[in-house]
Amino acid sequence: MDHSGVTVHRFNKIGNFFLVVRAGDLTLVDAGAKDKLENIRRKFDREGYRLDQLKRIIPTHCHFDHVGSMAVLRRATGVRVLAHEAEAPIITQETRLPRPRGPARILHALTEPIFRPERCEVDGTLRHGDTVEGTGLTVIHTPGHTPGSICLYHQETKSLFTGDAFVNLGGKPRGPVAPFSSDIRQARRSLARLAELDVEIIYFAHGGTIREGANETIRALAETFQQEN
Repeated sequence: MDHSGVTVHRFNKIGNFFLVVRAGDLTLVDAGAKDKLENIRRKFDREGYRLDQLKRIIPTHCHFDHVGSMAVLRRATGVRVLAHEAEAPIITQETRLPRPRGPARILHALTEPIFRPERCEVDGTLRHGDTVEGTGLTVIHTPGHTPGSICLYHQETKSLFTGDAFVNLGGKPRGPVAPFSSDIRQARRSLARLAELDVEIIYFAHGGTIREGANETIRALAETFQQEN
């Protein structure tokens, strides 16, 4: 999609990840699940870009389907990895991802070692409200799914990259779910922060892009969980 000088290409490897091109500056929002370097290179080739043009990767959070290919890309290209300061030590494996509460703790304990992505260095850390140089993307900290989960907001195009703050399954937007969230109550509260934004396009990590009624979609979800709390 081309809008106000910004082009967004959607790639897929289990979930969606996005190549954002702004004035020739290439950024990956997430890096998909673990994949061969040549497969990723072909994705870039199809859109008319070279892998060595990539300047940065911004992971929305540390789960395997979002950062699985990040380490191999960093080794191959020297691309910079920029992550939220609360997520960086999990990505570098200095600390472990917190276990969710309740029965989901058991599932997490069994599956986390199996799905743990490859360790990756982080070249710079981000905070809520930061605008990443060269991208026009502003960091929106949405903790709960993981401690350093973020969404990225592009004000020029009023576009939101959701990570897993919420998803669009079968054409129906849904909030975060307990088995995959470190703190489900916090994750649901984080939706209120997104409802403050003016959004026209929602790029989901899981599910199709929404280009109509974006504000209403986010606000309805946020209100649902506010009522539950």
